Amino acid sequence: MMKKEVGEHKGEAVFEYTLENATGLKVSILTYGGIISSIMIPDRVGDLANVVLSYDSLEGYQSDEYCIGAMIGRVAGRLSAARYSYEGHEVLLDRNEGENHLHGGWNGLNQKVWSMKEVTEDSLTLGIACEDGEGGYPGSVMIQVTYTLSDKDELTLSYSAIPDQDTPINLTNHSYFNLSGDPRLDVTDHELKLKSRRYLELDDEQLPTGAILPVSQGGFRFEGPISENRTDIDHPFLLEGHFSEEISLHHPASGRKLVIETDQPAVIVYTGAGLEGAQLAGGKASSHPGIALETQGYPDAPNHSDFPSILVRAGEEYRAKTTYQFLVQD
Repeated sequence: MMKKEVGEHKGEAVFEYTLENATGLKVSILTYGGIISSIMIPDRVGDLANVVLSYDSLEGYQSDEYCIGAMIGRVAGRLSAARYSYEGHEVLLDRNEGENHLHGGWNGLNQKVWSMKEVTEDSLTLGIACEDGEGGYPGSVMIQVTYTLSDKDELTLSYSAIPDQDTPINLTNHSYFNLSGDPRLDVTDHELKLKSRRYLELDDEQLPTGAILPVSQGGFRFEGPISENRTDIDHPFLLEGHFSEEISLHHPASGRKLVIETDQPAVIVYTGAGLEGAQLAGGKASSHPGIALETQGYPDAPNHSDFPSILVRAGEEYRAKTTYQFLVQD
């Protein structure tokens, strides 16, 4: 495993670690934000490219508005009116997106320097301690994520968190994939398939209304190129099955393919329209430069009693796992 210092954040050194497997696939992770800064994989003729959006420097991530590659929490997504009720008490959270709460608040996991907890031949574990009251949430929480790269070209993210008070937890990774390896090219020529028949309806603030609708009613069609589907996707889809190739993304021009399996009940699919013009490693972002596939629990779950709960009791352990397998097709 390679390690290099890439700068500092608020006086703390930031390092980039690179895992490499027997086939030559390389994955780089920053201790700032737990960010996946690079996934280098070959195309059908063997040419390597980074298939996740990234910046050229640490400063790019520090000023980033899009959470590129980052760990998200303690609760991913939006919480309506930046509040939720628990046992008769109203919990007030950071209002960091209009009147709502987004991605853990003003000091989310994506803006912290994580500490190295363990290194093995094929994995590394990063950890962070979140303080009681941070973002408005009750309880201190110790969060860890382990990145494991297998010789089957599988990258597995294993999440764990233990709070000392009852608190909601919903973690995800916010990598944007572009299997062409070029952020100047749209991902609308990629083919996206989901094992999902239902999605959460959203209001004009991107918050769930509570309605669960058939994907066909939203105009979504997960066959063929994204350009033949809706290209303005930024929605939560409910997954069917666990660890059964629930999500796949294919770039026919290069032959690269990504298969995602998870134990989480939902995935937020975002085709990156808001990134257009951003200065990324490799050039200015196109109109749809990458697709985020954020496996997680239902968004805004604490404010919807009929959604699966994301509450974790004091002393109990939250666990989640997602595997990304990289393939090349002729």
